[in-house]
Amino acid sequence: MEKNKGTQIEEFEKVDEALNKAENFFEKNTSKLLIVVAGICLVVFGVIYYIKCVKGPANEEAANRIYVAEQYFVNGSYEQALNDEENGFLAIIEEHGSTDAAVAAKAYAGVCYKQLGKYEDAIKYLKGVDEDDLISPALQGAVGDCYSELGKDSDAIAFYKKAIASDNELVSPIYMKKLAIVYLASGKKDEAVKLLEDLKYKYGNTSAGREVEKLIEVAKNK
Repeated sequence: MEKNKGTQIEEFEKVDEALNKAENFFEKNTSKLLIVVAGICLVVFGVIYYIKCVKGPANEEAANRIYVAEQYFVNGSYEQALNDEENGFLAIIEEHGSTDAAVAAKAYAGVCYKQLGKYEDAIKYLKGVDEDDLISPALQGAVGDCYSELGKDSDAIAFYKKAIASDNELVSPIYMKKLAIVYLASGKKDEAVKLLEDLKYKYGNTSAGREVEKLIEVAKNK
């Protein structure tokens, strides 16, 4: 059964409160912010790499336009990045169809909507991106974030698992932590503890892996 959003937020706040008492957890007690920033950076990096280094833009005009929209995005101007009449992601999607630029614009648009709290729209655009090994894990994780915000735990869990399955050292540890928190909020303590222990074992040399011991303590004592 899905938990309502209010209950989930309350559970998340309890976990965050415990985490914030743990010294240096998520780099000086900024766990939630760093998770969000890291997730965005992973999506941005993947999209830029995809369009500029792997596929290459379908045409120069589209590439130039998406570069302008990227600058709005990087500066946090998500509404302008989406809706700029000439260079916004939505305009690029409409005018350039299935080109690589439009595919990248869908990914960016999804993240913009996510940051604006428009989670249904975010899911629509993020799930509209064709899967590619370079970018899909981060995008799948972002879809999981949106479902989590909507209180749809089962969907969030499914997409976090997809992101984790990539075995990507940058992506997987982040979403293993997020999935563990959703498990805790859903009352799945045993699953959370096992997942965090797996994170410690498999990615112990990463920043996430080195810091996970504190969250394991929280999960075991919940």
